[in-house]
Order: sequence, then structure tokens, then C-alpha cells
Amino acid sequence: MKQHDRSWLSLLVFFAGTVLALSLVFAAVLAGFTVAIAGGEPPQVSEVQNVDRTVPGRAFSGIITDARCGPRHADSERSASECTRMCVRNGSRYVMVDGDRNYELAGNPTLFDRFAGERVSLIGVLDGDTLRVSSVRLPAASEREQQ
Repeated sequence: MKQHDRSWLSLLVFFAGTVLALSLVFAAVLAGFTVAIAGGEPPQVSEVQNVDRTVPGRAFSGIITDARCGPRHADSERSASECTRMCVRNGSRYVMVDGDRNYELAGNPTLFDRFAGERVSLIGVLDGDTLRVSSVRLPAASEREQQ
């Protein structure tokens, strides 16, 4: 029978290496799981923080819809609100249509979802074709009659 000549130091190095390798594998699995869970959150949520509330915004009015359909929705079985929400869930972005102008909306997607398919008045800052929205409301009855 052959006796192995291993010292306690080589045994300690072996176990330390094994623990380190297992720790790295565990960390990689945990990081992947975290990315998978966080990946389902829409990127628009962080844009809310980009709106500077100290900068005075301009008033805009138009219809909140989605970039895919625009003001005319192809799905005749759904209302404009339902079609807009469905298109946004499938990857489209919220836009506001004012006549022949389209503005991509940046801000709180929950707020846009609430007013999807509706004519609204909103306050925001225009940055190119992107409208950074700070508030949305339905127009007053007198405003709606004039349009």
C-alpha cells in the first residue's frame, strides 16, 4: 500500500480553492436570477426622475396613443384605450398626437396608461421630439367643446 505524501498546507489550499470556486458559481447564478427578475421592468420608469420640476413646462394638448397605431387604431374590436395599452404592452411606446405632430412621451408610464386613448392637456418640456411630461389631466368641459 502506497502512502500519499500530502501536507496539511496542500489540503488547506485545495479546500480554499473549492470554496472559492463554489462561491463564484453561486454569485453568478444569483446575479443571473436578479437580472432576469429586473429585466421585466420597463425602462420608462427611470425617465420620471429626468423631469426637472423647477423648469417651467409648456402646455400641450392632444391624444395619448402609441407609436405603432398613432391616432387611427387598426383593431376595430377594441377601443382606442384598449388598443393603445395592448400595443404598449407589446413593445410600442406612448406618444401624444396633436394634429400632424407626434411627440414621444417620457415620464410616468402608469399615468400615460391611465389616460391612454384620451384627449388630454399636459404640462411638459419639449426636447427634440420627446416631451418630458410632469403632469397630465383631462381638459375642462369648455376646452373640449372648443376642439
